[in-house]
Amino acid sequence: MVATQAEQDDGTVFPVGGGETGSLIRAFDWSVTPLGPITSWPQSLKTVTNMLLLSPVPIVLLWGEDGIMIYNDAYSVFAGARHPQLLGSKVREGWAEIADFNDNVMKVGLSGRTLAYENQQLTLTRRGVPEPVWMNLDYSPVVDESGKPAGVIAIVVETTKRVLAEQRTRQSEARFRALTNATSDIIYSLGPDWKEMKQLYGRGFLSDTDAPAIAWQADYLFDEDRPLVQAAIDEAMRKKSVYQLEHRVRQVDGSEGWVFSRAVPIFEEAGEIVEWFGAASDITERRRNEEHLKLVVHELNHRVKNNLAMIQAIAMQTFRDASDLKEAQRRFSARMVALGRANDLLTGELWVGASLRGAISQAMEPHCPDASRCLVEGEDVTLSPKTALSLSLAVHEMATNSLKYGAWSNDEGVVDVVWKIYERADGARRLRIVWRETGGPAVSPPQRRGFGSVLIERGLSREMGGEVKMEFLPSGLVCTVDAPEDPYAERPV
Repeated sequence: MVATQAEQDDGTVFPVGGGETGSLIRAFDWSVTPLGPITSWPQSLKTVTNMLLLSPVPIVLLWGEDGIMIYNDAYSVFAGARHPQLLGSKVREGWAEIADFNDNVMKVGLSGRTLAYENQQLTLTRRGVPEPVWMNLDYSPVVDESGKPAGVIAIVVETTKRVLAEQRTRQSEARFRALTNATSDIIYSLGPDWKEMKQLYGRGFLSDTDAPAIAWQADYLFDEDRPLVQAAIDEAMRKKSVYQLEHRVRQVDGSEGWVFSRAVPIFEEAGEIVEWFGAASDITERRRNEEHLKLVVHELNHRVKNNLAMIQAIAMQTFRDASDLKEAQRRFSARMVALGRANDLLTGELWVGASLRGAISQAMEPHCPDASRCLVEGEDVTLSPKTALSLSLAVHEMATNSLKYGAWSNDEGVVDVVWKIYERADGARRLRIVWRETGGPAVSPPQRRGFGSVLIERGLSREMGGEVKMEFLPSGLVCTVDAPEDPYAERPV
């Protein structure tokens, strides 16, 4: 039966070869189709049949008005469970679910025109259930011996896997964008070896990377930090584990910032890393606060030591030659109160400095008999914490002495404290403070310099980097402080 149908008048067998599908064509009873017995096929039909059977590309021939289907092994794979029933069937019936599509193909092809589709989506039933299929389709007319179109040949290349992969990639990108929009963190992805930054959304903190970038370390890291970051990357790659590091980065404006960065590896089925996906939090403010806290603790330690040293010096000077222990205790207590009030002033300024006016006023106020007898004048100046403490103690000593022996010891005396900024002949700007007592009892120089005088002359001159002069005039005490305007200027310790 097979030999009779496939054998030609000249004794040759048609079609030649063609694998499994070629054998099926030779064995098929074509007489039950509009094509008639295979031995009576026109030469044009035989030629195109032999041609498609020898092609590795999926090809199907749709012959005649009905589009009788003849195809090769590659197309049989595409046909799935519908093979071999499709062989010899009418295309509109063989693929009934897309009959309208194929009807147009036949009309266009038999009219002598071509059609081409790229990633054309059709819903086909190849494995018992409808499924979306994407294909590249090219249709061309086939002419018979008369030169007229007698059929349509179709090259069918399925692109379903590639299209679905691209869709998954687009979906991944969409999820990436959604995640980026949903979080305040910096989101990034890198290649498996960390050499290529695929994408980074910097939240205005870092520069965005929309296209793959090779030089991302040079863009985002400072040169001195790159070995640290690379070491953490190498460790994560070696262990195929999470990368995690807190490090500096170069912000959009080029300034220094800090991030806490964490990235996880994405694996393929074989267990190899195909990508790293990560997020980084902007911790710049936290780092600055931590650095500030360190400075504050250091400053606090420094201030506590200074205060303890000052208390020790006050105690030694107050009690060293004291003949009246109760009086010495009273003076010591008053000086501690003054020191405490000065510290209160600095605490209110967060220990970053204090007002000159505030330091003088708070030290004078407890001793001044009446506001009209306490005159404080001058453009305010900011003092360093240590200078403010020393000045407060010095003013306390002078106010105490004024109340006991000076201008405030009677009902008429007045204390003037005046300061100003002036420019010396060499161009240096200076601060001059003058404490002047008038209207009190006549004054004569003391026979013995007490701790108060030492505190005022030596301590204050050292802390303010200038000179302190105390004049015991008959009309009253005049204390002049002459120091650099900038209380923060560095001076030898």
